[in-house]
Amino acid sequence: MITYKHALILVLSLTTMLLPSAMALPADKQQAEEQRVENRFAPLFEAITEQLSTRQAYFMADPVAYHLFIDRHVRSLWDTESTTSALIGKAQFMSLSPQNKQALIAAVDNTLLRYAFEGLEYYGGQAFEVVDVAVNQTATLGWVQVLMESPIIPDLHLDLLIKRTPQGQWSGVDVRFKGITYVSIKKHEFRQIIEQQGMIGLIESLEAKNSEYFKDICALAPATIKGNAPC
Repeated sequence: MITYKHALILVLSLTTMLLPSAMALPADKQQAEEQRVENRFAPLFEAITEQLSTRQAYFMADPVAYHLFIDRHVRSLWDTESTTSALIGKAQFMSLSPQNKQALIAAVDNTLLRYAFEGLEYYGGQAFEVVDVAVNQTATLGWVQVLMESPIIPDLHLDLLIKRTPQGQWSGVDVRFKGITYVSIKKHEFRQIIEQQGMIGLIESLEAKNSEYFKDICALAPATIKGNAPC
């Protein structure tokens, strides 16, 4: 029977075949990279489980505190630039002016932050644990499988697509759930907006959704936190 790990190794190996200039690592070094990945991402999901299970109500009442948690534990492990590039297509992303590129990355970053806040509202005691890691033979791409244990529904798995940055750090770029990735769902919407309204239209659309959402949740927060991100 093909296991999850074997399936991911097959997919990642096929990806490696598309990169003939990349040199395959010896098996022991590939395993060492997988251990690095686990050491990097396992603490993240431990922190998410611990913080959400004990401080959900506090975070919902204080958006600034939850923003700080996301800033400290999540953003440093995510490559928003690569996610943005995948959403609109690498060629189009590379053709953007520096100003538009940074504006779009910031808009996508705040969109991902909004998703984290929306997820907080629906949190129901789930626990998250890294259960497997697979890295391709060139140690450029990989997957982290996360088990989500819930007290009210059957356990589920989600996969985090990761890539190694030029600085040698592994960062998340996409999430897959039940075989469907975030980028595959949203890229058609993003590209359609660009086709109809242009790049500025996409940036403004994302910024408007994010501003409206955070305005609503911050309106319910204590006045003492006003002026601090995201309020």
